[in-house]
Amino acid sequence: MGTIAGAQQIIVALKAAGVNLVSSVPDINMLQLINLLYEDKEITHVPVGREEEGIGVCTGAHLAGKQTAMLMQNGGLLNSCNGLTTTALQFGIPILLLVYYAGDIGDNAFHMVGLVTEPVLQGLGIKHIVMRDPAKVKQDITGAVTLANSSKRPVALLLTRAVL
Repeated sequence: MGTIAGAQQIIVALKAAGVNLVSSVPDINMLQLINLLYEDKEITHVPVGREEEGIGVCTGAHLAGKQTAMLMQNGGLLNSCNGLTTTALQFGIPILLLVYYAGDIGDNAFHMVGLVTEPVLQGLGIKHIVMRDPAKVKQDITGAVTLANSSKRPVALLLTRAVL
């Protein structure tokens, strides 16, 4: 479920990077982070039922001047490939993708999703970083937002248990 300290660190880093709207789907692994988003007054939180819907929310919010992020699990990343391709990639929409890395090394569940996550991101041409070091959370989030904006493309951060 992650820790409060890890979730707080991510929220602080999102704010420092200028993110002011986060869309999310329910996920037990990111419960602490989602709960903090519900409580936060500076970041608009838009819960959605499906990841692809969140890509649409982030796209619309970007067009309205917001700096956006989508919070999901890597299984949901696979669900959102169509929205990412036909909307965010095609029209140059910078979205920070915060993706829980289920099936990562040391995880005893969802091994197949873990095996295909990085190759799918590579196939889509979406730059990504696997976040394993809690000391680099702010640096990784700030760098990813900067790259998303300068490249006008989504950038993915794969969140491991170590940073949550």
